[in-house]
Amino acid sequence: MKRDQGVHETGKIIPFPGLKQRYYEKGVACLEAHNFHDAVQLLRHAKEMDETNPNINSAFLAALYENGDYVEAKILAEEILREGIGHYFEIIDVYLMILIQLNEHQYVIDTIEALFDEKEVPAHKAEHFLTILQLSKKVVENNANNYADEFSTDQAVFNSQDLHEQTIQLGSLVDKNIHPYLDSLLNMLEDNNTHPFLKTIVLNVLRENKIEKKVKVKKLNYDGYVIPANLLEVQEMPLLMKINKHLEILLGDHNPVLLEQLKEMTGRHAFILYPFEVNPVDPKLWAAAYRCMGYEMYGEKWNKEKIATTYGVNCDEMVDAFSYLLSLEEISSPIQ
Repeated sequence: MKRDQGVHETGKIIPFPGLKQRYYEKGVACLEAHNFHDAVQLLRHAKEMDETNPNINSAFLAALYENGDYVEAKILAEEILREGIGHYFEIIDVYLMILIQLNEHQYVIDTIEALFDEKEVPAHKAEHFLTILQLSKKVVENNANNYADEFSTDQAVFNSQDLHEQTIQLGSLVDKNIHPYLDSLLNMLEDNNTHPFLKTIVLNVLRENKIEKKVKVKKLNYDGYVIPANLLEVQEMPLLMKINKHLEILLGDHNPVLLEQLKEMTGRHAFILYPFEVNPVDPKLWAAAYRCMGYEMYGEKWNKEKIATTYGVNCDEMVDAFSYLLSLEEISSPIQ
């Protein structure tokens, strides 16, 4: 390069030292905090700076999947597999989930059968892959009504302990005629052994199908009757909206990143509790408790009396609410 030739003239960009690593670390932190949108943006920058780094590619793929960017995630997964970047079967697992989300079940079948034909499936993965293979074959081989009927009777797959598979089964019913197996879905809402995450999916299926029958829901320490057709969507639940509003007032101007992370957390917790909401019905109390969660998320020291005073709530009640949120956090992200 000529001595007087600037960087802009050559078209080359010289990154700051360590910038790639900072993008990667911040992206992973956002991914772990379930702030998937920011994770995608940060990890995209990291990948642009190092196309073949296995850690960056794997994290970027996970972020795209969690953010619902399935088409881009599929392209990336195929690129990673083609180039032999990263841990092969970890990428295959994510790739299969992406194909299922895109309803490309024939590709799922072809991929898994090729692995078995080539005797490349590790023993500890065989049962998992066979279950997914059977599920995709059902989708391909049966029309919508036959598949729906089979869903209600094929307890071998439906009662699987794999939440991925149960979620796929239930999610496929949103736009189907669910009346042939309505009783089975209603039983799930009362079954203490059904994960709260799945019960919310069932309720969404019933709401989308405008079921006007009063149904009983038992979830965590809540118990009550609802009419699915009359339910609000999760993000429209009134207490959730008020909690988020209080968080916006306190954090919106000086810590917007934490605000978005906490709002993502309130959404996950609301999804687990739906159609119920946290109790007592005091948005300021729960906003204060979520602020405590924010400090815990970053491993920062915090003063409970100061936070309670800032939010105008009882300190002991806030600590109880914080403890409850910790218990919710343990079960709010079952699909990883």
